[in-house]
Amino acid sequence: MSINLVPSIKMDFNALHQLKSELQDSGYVGFIWHKLFDNPKAKFETPDDHTAWNYPECWLARYWLNYIKHGYLIKDKDILEIGSNLNFYSVWAILNGANSVHCIEPFQERFKLGQEYVEIRGKTDSIFSQNKSIEDFIKTYSGQKYDVVYLQDVLYYLHDPLGVLHFIEHTLKPKFLFLETTVSTSDNDHGYFDCWQPETSVEAIQSYEKNIPFALQPSRVALKKIISKSNWQVLTYYDYKDFIGHGESSPRKNGKKDYYVLESIDE
Repeated sequence: MSINLVPSIKMDFNALHQLKSELQDSGYVGFIWHKLFDNPKAKFETPDDHTAWNYPECWLARYWLNYIKHGYLIKDKDILEIGSNLNFYSVWAILNGANSVHCIEPFQERFKLGQEYVEIRGKTDSIFSQNKSIEDFIKTYSGQKYDVVYLQDVLYYLHDPLGVLHFIEHTLKPKFLFLETTVSTSDNDHGYFDCWQPETSVEAIQSYEKNIPFALQPSRVALKKIISKSNWQVLTYYDYKDFIGHGESSPRKNGKKDYYVLESIDE
C-alpha cells in the first residue's frame, strides 16, 4: 500500500508573527508558567504583573493550527481535551467559540495549576477538569458525548496508543479529532513504534507523573497507516518539516511532529 506523506498545508510564519501582538493574555499564561517552574508561592493579582512573558514560537504554531486554521470546526462544539496540561489550549478553545471543554490531566500538580488558570480566566462555567489519566477515564466512561476530541502531544506517552485511538473512534465517536504527536522521523519504513520512557518530574517538559514501563512513539508511516485503516478522513496533515530550526520545542525544531485534523466518515 502506497503511503502519502505529503503535507496538505505549510506553516504561515507571517501569521505567527502577527499573533505575537494579537494575543493579549500573556500575563495570565506567564503567571501560571512561572508558578509551575520557579515561583510556586505566587499569588495572582492582575495580568499586568506578568507582562515579561513571551509566547514560544511552537505554542503560536499550534494556536494557528487549532484556532486560526481550524477554528470554524470548534464553534459551538463540546470538546474533550485528553492531557490538558495547564489548560491554556482549553481556555483558548472557549475564547475561539467552543461551547464547553472537558479536560482530563493525569499530572496532579499541572491539573491543580490548570484549575487555577481556568479560575483566573473566569471560565469555570464552560471548562470542567478532572485529575485522571486516559486509562482511568476509559474505565469510568459513562457515555458522555463530544463533538471534538483533542489528543495533542499525548499519543507518544501512552503504553497502549492503539487502544486509546480505538476508544476515541468507536466509543466516543466525535465528529473531529485533532491529533498531534511526536514521531520517529524515518519516512522510508513499513511502520514501527519506538519504545521510550517518559520522565516523571513535573519540571521535565516530556514528563508523565505515573511511572509506566514504556511508552510507544509511532513513525510517520505507522501513524498514517493507522489512520488509513480507520473511519477517519484526513482534513489536514502538517508534518512540521518547514518548521525545522524554529521554536523551542526539540521535536518541533527538528521536524519530528505530525499534526492531523481528522473527520469521522461514520454516518
